[in-house]
Amino acid sequence: MNSLERVFVALGTNLPNRSRHLSEGRQMLKKVSSGEWLESPIYETPPVGPEGQGPYFNQVVSFLYSGTAEQMLFYLKGSEFILGRKDRGHWNSREIDLDLLYFGSQTCEGRLIVPHSQITNRQFVLVPLNDIAPNWMDPRTGLSVGNMLASLLEKEEKLSFRVITSEEP
Repeated sequence: MNSLERVFVALGTNLPNRSRHLSEGRQMLKKVSSGEWLESPIYETPPVGPEGQGPYFNQVVSFLYSGTAEQMLFYLKGSEFILGRKDRGHWNSREIDLDLLYFGSQTCEGRLIVPHSQITNRQFVLVPLNDIAPNWMDPRTGLSVGNMLASLLEKEEKLSFRVITSEEP
């Protein structure tokens, strides 16, 4: 039997109904959670990528998981498919995006990269991650989430985020 690992998953969507897409994504993740569920607020954030995209809803959740990192990756990709994600190309609009940020303190390279390679460059990941785990230590950089966010905000202007407090499309 595998030991339990704390995992962090980023959820994002910018196609209607954004609230429903995130809710369905959380429900898929709760099916494999072994407890200690944490979830950040939901933020509406500006799009990153090609012009003409609508704003995103972003959130980070964390829970204990009893499988392997590879099993989690396959589960995330399968969940995206089941929830209706269509391939529109890199950095384009999406029904749901489920990204594995951390798998305990493991580091992996190859098809599966953990920690996620872009965590330190993305406010839309670091802000909600900081809400639930400001003291989590990144095994690659040796920095806490709070320190990574502070470092990023020294390099770039803080983006305008809006906290979502009710069901919104």
